[in-house]
Amino acid sequence: MTHKGMADRRDVLATAGVGTLTALAGCASVLSGSSGSKLRFLGFGGNTQETQMSVFDSWDSEMTVEGTSAGGTTEMISLIKQNPGSFDVVALNDTGMARAQQEDILEPIDLSQVPNYEKNIKESARTLSFNMNGEDTMGLIRENGATGFAYNTDKVDGELTSWDALLDPAYEGKVSLIDRTIDRLSNAAAAAGLNINEVPDDEDKTDTMFQRAREENGNVFAYWGDGATSIRYLRQENAWICEAWGGRVLALQNEGYDNIEYVIPEEGAMGWSDNLALVKGSENKEAAHELLNHTYQRENLLSLSEGMNYTVQVKNPPSSMQELPDYAPAEDLAFRDWDAVLPKEDEWTQRLDSIKQN
Repeated sequence: MTHKGMADRRDVLATAGVGTLTALAGCASVLSGSSGSKLRFLGFGGNTQETQMSVFDSWDSEMTVEGTSAGGTTEMISLIKQNPGSFDVVALNDTGMARAQQEDILEPIDLSQVPNYEKNIKESARTLSFNMNGEDTMGLIRENGATGFAYNTDKVDGELTSWDALLDPAYEGKVSLIDRTIDRLSNAAAAAGLNINEVPDDEDKTDTMFQRAREENGNVFAYWGDGATSIRYLRQENAWICEAWGGRVLALQNEGYDNIEYVIPEEGAMGWSDNLALVKGSENKEAAHELLNHTYQRENLLSLSEGMNYTVQVKNPPSSMQELPDYAPAEDLAFRDWDAVLPKEDEWTQRLDSIKQN
C-alpha cells in the first residue's frame, strides 16, 4: 500500500473537513420527537454509522439510542430545522459544524460532563475553530482523514504521486472527482500551489484555483457525492483515478482489491474531520452528555478508529492507527478557515458548476 506522509505538507493540508439504524424513507414515526427513554442520533450512514452505533450499544444505561442516517450535511441541517426536538446528538463534518453554527441549531457542550474528552483526546485537537464559538465548545472531534486519490495499478503506468496525473490525456474519461465544492477546490488549490484559506478575496489566486479546477475537469467522466459511489467506480473500473477517502480505500483493499492504491499527492491533500455535537432543543441534554462521555472512553475511541479505518486524535495512538493510509496528528494538519471560506461557497459553487457542465 502507498502511504504518503502528511506532516511535510501542512501548509497545503486542510480539514474539511458518521443501538439501531433507521432509514428515513417511509418512517414518519422516526421524526416524532425525542423520548425520555431514548436518545436520537443523526449520522451519515454506512460503515461509520454502524461503528458509532456499536459504541453506543455498549453504553450502560436504561436509555436506548436510535440512529437515523442522512445523505449529507445539507440534508442533516434541514432535518434538524424542520423537526425541532427530534434529535439529540448529531455527527457533522467540519463543513457541517460551520453551517450548523450559522443556522443556530447546536447547543454548547459542557465539558465538565464529558471528562473523557479532555482525558483521552489530544489538546491540539480539542479547540479546532469550527468546533468552537468563542469560549464555548460546540463540537467534539471524532475521526479525521484526508481526500487524496486512489488509482488502479493495472490500468495506469507506474506510481502516481502528483495531482498532475489527473491531467494526463491517457486517462480521458477515466477520472472521477468529489462533488463537494470546498473539498474539490481545496485540492485544486493545493495542486496549484495554494492554500485555499488564502484564496478568498484574492482575485488572482481565485482565478488560478479555478483554472486548475477547469484543467482537472478535462478527463472527468463523473463527479461523486458519497464515498460508496467512489468505491463502486474503482471496483467496477469505471474510474482508473478517483478522488477518495483513505479509510474507504483500505476497506476495498481488505476485500482483495490489491490493485487499488491510495496516495496523498506530493502537493498536499485536503483533510477532513467528523465531529459529534448536541442538537439545540434536546430534552435529554444530561443523558446526551453521558453518552458522549461514554463514547470518549479510550477503548471506545480505539474501536471507532478500527471500525472506520480513520485517525482518532487519541493520546498515545497505537501503532496500528499510525499505519492507516492517511494517518495524521492534528498538529500536522492545517485547518480550513471557515470564516473566510464559507461566505464564498455559494459563489464558488456556481462557478464550479459551470466548469462541470462544460
